[in-house]
Amino acid sequence: MKVAFEKYGYFFRTVEMEDASKIVSLRCNSKLGKYLNNTENNIEKQIQWLEKYFENEQNGNEYYFAISDLENNVLGFNRLYNIKDNYFELGSWIFDIQAPSGAAILGDLAVRDYAFEILKLEYCTFEVRKSNKSVVNYHLKFSPEKLGEDDLNYYFRLNYVSYRKHRDVLLKILL
Repeated sequence: MKVAFEKYGYFFRTVEMEDASKIVSLRCNSKLGKYLNNTENNIEKQIQWLEKYFENEQNGNEYYFAISDLENNVLGFNRLYNIKDNYFELGSWIFDIQAPSGAAILGDLAVRDYAFEILKLEYCTFEVRKSNKSVVNYHLKFSPEKLGEDDLNYYFRLNYVSYRKHRDVLLKILL
């Protein structure tokens, strides 16, 4: 199911095959992709991955969003996946270094808003690399429940009420 909407001054749409090269270029950037699962610098493999993703999207189990400015320049990506019952996982959050200040945060908020407010899901689960201190601190501001940790990651669950409280504070600052 293709999705498109505008929110917080940005345009959000589910990814298309044409996004493969931008996804690879961002994820293979040593600074930007440092805390993500490894991606091969191979557009053909990304296209194969997207073909499988489109099946999940069609079933409503996953939404991989391209986030653009209003001139349609793709700035970054964020993904909702493993959508089941009343929860979703959030990940693959990556933005171009050239994106305007605050764009990545607003992109994250809008994608979560979509899951909580449009899909009516109650919980968000996510993992954050322990070494990614700034993103760990960002997520902790939402007061998520810590589900566990391993050598590499922290695992969290966030409910809509906690999310909305911090989102509203951030929006006052960013907008």
